[in-house]
Amino acid sequence: MLLAGNRLTAVQAAEIRFDRGVFWGVQYHPEIGLDEVASALRRQADGLIEAGLARDHDDVGAYARQVEALHQEPKRRDLAWQLGLDEQVTDERLRVAEMRNFIEALTRLGREGLLAVGK
Repeated sequence: MLLAGNRLTAVQAAEIRFDRGVFWGVQYHPEIGLDEVASALRRQADGLIEAGLARDHDDVGAYARQVEALHQEPKRRDLAWQLGLDEQVTDERLRVAEMRNFIEALTRLGREGLLAVGK
């Protein structure tokens, strides 16, 4: 069952039922903040340059600084626009909505509901 999609990828989150198990999978990492993305960019600079996504380490560093700045000030529309991001990424509440909904569903249904499916 489709749980989430966006304008770029039709399936971003899905519920998969197999035998007596229920699994939720996502095509992204909503738990990762933009500060962590900036760190990952710096760590992967050589690969980004090799893939032609940046000219050099200075380019990667500049991009990472923008990402980090947006993390520090998530309402900066100018940075969000420059980075091609929207509120689904910059607003933490929206970014983690699927995880929150799943945990709330587990809580509501308790051990006799959804969790019992996998017994």
